[in-house]
Amino acid sequence: MSEAEKQTRFLRLWDEVHDRLARFARGMTRDEEEARDLVSDTLLLAYEHFESVKSEKAFLSYVLTIARRKHWRNVKRRSLFGVFDNEQAENIKANSSSPESSYDVQVLYDALGCLPAKQRETVVLFEIIGLALEEVRSIQGGTLSGVKSRLKRGRERLEQIVAGSPMPGDNPPSLGLRSSDEHSHYPASLLKSIDLSRATL
Repeated sequence: MSEAEKQTRFLRLWDEVHDRLARFARGMTRDEEEARDLVSDTLLLAYEHFESVKSEKAFLSYVLTIARRKHWRNVKRRSLFGVFDNEQAENIKANSSSPESSYDVQVLYDALGCLPAKQRETVVLFEIIGLALEEVRSIQGGTLSGVKSRLKRGRERLEQIVAGSPMPGDNPPSLGLRSSDEHSHYPASLLKSIDLSRATL
């Protein structure tokens, strides 16, 4: 494959997965700028090792695995060197959305931030990215029952957190989470209740 052919093929596949990767990055980092950096780093690493992708169907898993590893390396580096701005990490920009949508998005990402790291990753991959349970397992490792257990505990905790964070005079947004037996590749229910498109990169 020539360099031009490689670039054309890569960019076509990248366009197909970019939005889902961006949602993953935002869900894990809870910060727009950090999420943008994670997506950019993933782009460079994915292109550099693109020849290792044997099937186009595996490309989404390929880039999510790169992003996941890069994210946890960044977290480890910050923990070692203390480079962490808590105020920045808690800041979620409005992106010109309505106050109601901004509130729903902030509630979601604040709630995700309260979960243990691996639970949060499981919920993001299944609910926000829309991966099937087996795809989540292949990225995280371990067993399918372990994925289901983390997803169940994470969703229960999210419901508790969101239920305790209503706007004055309003009902809290319903998360409407997917059935753990659903193997759709599209994030249906959570995206219906919370407009994540306003929070993507």
